[in-house]
Amino acid sequence: MIRITLSLVGIAALSACAATPNEPTVTAFDVDRAFDEAQRISDLPFTPTANLPTGDVTYRGQLGADVSGDAQGSILGDMTMNVAFADNAIDGSVTNINLIDPNGQPNQRFDGGLTIDGIENSGRLDAFASGEITAVNGDGFEVDSQMLLTLDGDVYDDFTGGDAVFGTAQGQARGEFDMDIDGVFFGTAD
Repeated sequence: MIRITLSLVGIAALSACAATPNEPTVTAFDVDRAFDEAQRISDLPFTPTANLPTGDVTYRGQLGADVSGDAQGSILGDMTMNVAFADNAIDGSVTNINLIDPNGQPNQRFDGGLTIDGIENSGRLDAFASGEITAVNGDGFEVDSQMLLTLDGDVYDDFTGGDAVFGTAQGQARGEFDMDIDGVFFGTAD
């Protein structure tokens, strides 16, 4: 009887530790649409230095990347990038980061997000996006990782001068789960 009781206590303790992944907040269609939008913006012309905005501009878009390591597939998150052209400063965030499986199906949404910090110089964007993310692994346990990405990009002309951004997003996540990350960021002005 003591063995049965101890086994039940152990099972109860393990089940209390198990976590359920956050439901994804994107669909496979959203993933395809983001890929198409990134391609569209990357084909736009660069903004000449003389035509860059002179004030502050907020760009809203996404960050998407292939991932390998403890998680396979890709990620897709919402990006807000604020560029203060007069001060040559960049800040912002990446939130709502979803893991997409290798077949293009959304798997889970990570908790946490990234903070963007960097500089703008003559339309050239150099920034970092960093922060802690939490996922649920295949065994049902929450695992944390510190993500650090280098964002290198440019300002583009969509409908008016300097109303779009596009660039690379590369780096890694290290911690209780590790990922190598290789992708892009993109957005358009509010």
